[in-house]
Amino acid sequence: MSDHGGGNVTEQWVVTKAMKNSTNLLAAFQLTLIILYAIWGGEVVIKLASGSRGYGIPGTGTQAYNMFIGVLIMMFIGFGYLMTFMKWYGLGAVGFTMLVTAMGLQWAVFTESFWSQIGSSSDSEWHTVDLDMYSLLNALYAISAVLITFGGLIGKITPFQLIIITIVELIFHSFNYKILMTSWIGLNDVGGTYIDHMFGAYFGLTVAWVLGKPKTAPAMGVIPDIFSLIGTTFLWVYWPSFVAGAAQADSDGQERAFVHTILALSASTIATFFANTALLPDHDKKFRPVDIQNATLAGGVAIGAVAVLNIGSFCAVMIGIAAGLLSTVGYHRIQPYLEERWGLHDTCGIHNLHAMPSVVGAISSVAVAIALPNGYGPVSKPQWQAQLLAIPVCMGFAVTAGFLVGKFLKIVAPKNDGDDAKDFHDSEWWEVAGDYEHPTIGNNNSSGIEMTGETASFHQALTNKESENEV
Repeated sequence: MSDHGGGNVTEQWVVTKAMKNSTNLLAAFQLTLIILYAIWGGEVVIKLASGSRGYGIPGTGTQAYNMFIGVLIMMFIGFGYLMTFMKWYGLGAVGFTMLVTAMGLQWAVFTESFWSQIGSSSDSEWHTVDLDMYSLLNALYAISAVLITFGGLIGKITPFQLIIITIVELIFHSFNYKILMTSWIGLNDVGGTYIDHMFGAYFGLTVAWVLGKPKTAPAMGVIPDIFSLIGTTFLWVYWPSFVAGAAQADSDGQERAFVHTILALSASTIATFFANTALLPDHDKKFRPVDIQNATLAGGVAIGAVAVLNIGSFCAVMIGIAAGLLSTVGYHRIQPYLEERWGLHDTCGIHNLHAMPSVVGAISSVAVAIALPNGYGPVSKPQWQAQLLAIPVCMGFAVTAGFLVGKFLKIVAPKNDGDDAKDFHDSEWWEVAGDYEHPTIGNNNSSGIEMTGETASFHQALTNKESENEV
C-alpha cells in the first residue's frame, strides 16, 4: 500500500472514531435529558409575573408562540443559511445549526432554571423546571449565543467538539445571565445585546484563538453567496421578534421595541451599502457580498439593550448607522488585522457582526440610562452604573470561559490536523451526492479539487476541448 493510500486509511479511521464519539455523546446527552425531565420537568403552565426573561407579565400561549416561531425561524433558516457562504460547507452550516438548536431547546431550560433558582432570594427550596412557551423562547435566546460562537468556528471543528461546546457554553451562558448580569449587576437587556451577542461572540472568538488558525481557507461561490443572503433576509425580517419577544406582551415597550429594531436595521443596511464601497479603492468599487450579508444586521444587535425605552426614532437610527459603519469597517480592516497580527481566524466574522455592535449597543445603553434616569423603571441605584459595569464583566467572563473551553477541547477532543484534513468541506462529516467535488492533494485540475461523476466528465471534456484549440 502506498504512503498516500495509508494516509487516507489513517485519516478515515480518525474520522470514523470522531463520528462514533459524536453519536455516543449525543446518545448519552439525550439519556441524561430524559432523566432530568422525568425528575425535574414541571407541568406546562404559564405563571403570572414570570414573563420571558422576567420583563413584565407574560401574554397568552398564542402570543408567546408567535414570538417563539419568529425566533425559531431566525435560528434554523436565518443563522443556518447565513453560514452557507462557503462553497463546500452548506450541509454543515444548516445541518449543525439544526442540531445545536435541537440540543439547546431541551438543555437550556434546565441550565437557566438551575442558575435562576440559585440566584433568586425568593426560592427557599428547589422546585421543578417551569415549562411553557416563554421558557422555550428563553431557550432560543440562549441558543443564539451558541450559534454566534459556531459562526466563528464553523468548518474548523468536529461534530464532537461542537456538541461539547453546545453543552458547556449553555451552562456558562446561563450563569453569566442569571448570576452575573441579573442577580449581581442588575443589568437591563431585553434584546440580548450583552447577554447573547456580547457573550456568544467573545466566547467564540476566544475558543477560535485557542484552537488556532486552519491550514486551509474555505472556497467561495456565487450560489453560496445567494443562499447566505437568503439567511440575511430571514434574520432581518424576524429580528424584531428576537428583540421584542422578551418584552411584556402588547405593551408600549414591546411596540417601541418593534419600531426601534426595524429603524435600526434599516439604518444599518443603508450605512453598510454606503461604507462598503467607500472603503474600497476607486478601481474596485463593487458591493461585497460579505458586507451585505452581515453588517446590514448590526443595527439589530446594537439596539437590543435600549429597544423598549422611549429613546425616539432619531436615536434608533443613529445607533443603527453607527453599528453598520463599524461592522463594515471590521470586515474591511479589523478582521484581516486580527488574523494576520494575532492569529485569530474568525470564519463568519462574528467580531464584526456581533462583538463590536454589541459594544456600540452597550455604550448606547449607558448613555440612555444617564439621559433617562427613570427610563428603566424604579431602581435602587443609578441604572447607568449597572449598564457600564456589565460591559467588562460580560466580556471578561466570556473570554475566561472561552479560554477554558478551548483548552479543554485541545486536551479531551483534539482534532486531526494532518496534511489531509479537509476543513470547510462537508465530505469530512456528511454523506455527499455524486456531484460533490472532493478536495484532494496532487490532482491535475487547477482548482485543487477532485472531480467526480458528471462534473468530472464535464471537466475532462472541457480540458480536451481546450487542448484541441491550442493545437
